[in-house]
Amino acid sequence: MGQFVTDVNVLVAYDDPVRSPFHTPTGWEWIDVDLNKGAHGAYLYLVFERSADDRPVTGIRVLKDDEKPPAGYQKLPVDLNRGTPVHGTALFLAVTRQEGAGRPVVDLTVTHWKDGSQEIPPETGYTRVDTDLNKGAKGDLIYLDYLWATENAPSGSPATPDQENA
Repeated sequence: MGQFVTDVNVLVAYDDPVRSPFHTPTGWEWIDVDLNKGAHGAYLYLVFERSADDRPVTGIRVLKDDEKPPAGYQKLPVDLNRGTPVHGTALFLAVTRQEGAGRPVVDLTVTHWKDGSQEIPPETGYTRVDTDLNKGAKGDLIYLDYLWATENAPSGSPATPDQENA
């Protein structure tokens, strides 16, 4: 059996990780994109863990302000606009491991570009969470993209474009 994304978290680095090395927890993968890029807030980084032994993440959503997570979703405690001078909306990620919420997630990536420049689409096969993670903070446009395992792919294997269209 392949490995699925089984846990997701947002870590806060209070100093620039280039000047002050950032330590990812053992066994976790760090996505090297500041989720507050261009917004002059806290340095926030998405980390995730993969495993073949734990229940996989099957859904990811963005919650605004005091919005309650849907049934079965766990709200992560870090405001994605933390420390930004222009802070109109508090944003939080929520994840679920419920069967039936979606297929297991096998990969995560963060895509960013400057406001006003051409949008960068998600990589082939990836699904984009539909909310800018920097919304209301006047920074770069930041989007979380995830890859689901497909019914035609072996468990835990990412889909290929041919398998997605099968």
